[in-house]
Amino acid sequence: MRKILYTLLALMLAVPVAAEDVEIQFDQLPEKAQKVVQKAFPDTRIKKVEMERRASLIQYEVKLAGGIKLQFNKDGKFTECECTKSAVPDMLVPEKIRAYVGSEFPGRKVMRIEHDGKLFDILLDNGYELTFNSSYRLIDIDVPEEE
Repeated sequence: MRKILYTLLALMLAVPVAAEDVEIQFDQLPEKAQKVVQKAFPDTRIKKVEMERRASLIQYEVKLAGGIKLQFNKDGKFTECECTKSAVPDMLVPEKIRAYVGSEFPGRKVMRIEHDGKLFDILLDNGYELTFNSSYRLIDIDVPEEE
């Protein structure tokens, strides 16, 4: 009997918690997230806003016209911006990271930025991926393979 209970418990723990994506209205986003979207992309049409729930994690995703995707945590703090047709707005890239990119990769654009609270991951338009720590110091560069 114990063996069966342990097996059932192991199976229950192995099954991933289902995520729930719910489409919401823009004004249902945390106010902090609304302000970032309005300031960074004032004239860009909002296509879709979703709230994603996974166990105790809540995050928001905003899709804009022009292939722009933003993510925010439950408090409305910006965590990711990906642009497919244009550069990430300067206001979303910390000044020290912008300065580094400008001096070491002149003329290059930031196409994606992700921030998890500890690290900043940056994708440039030439395919280089840069990782910075929370003090904005470069800790890794991933160079794209030559084709």
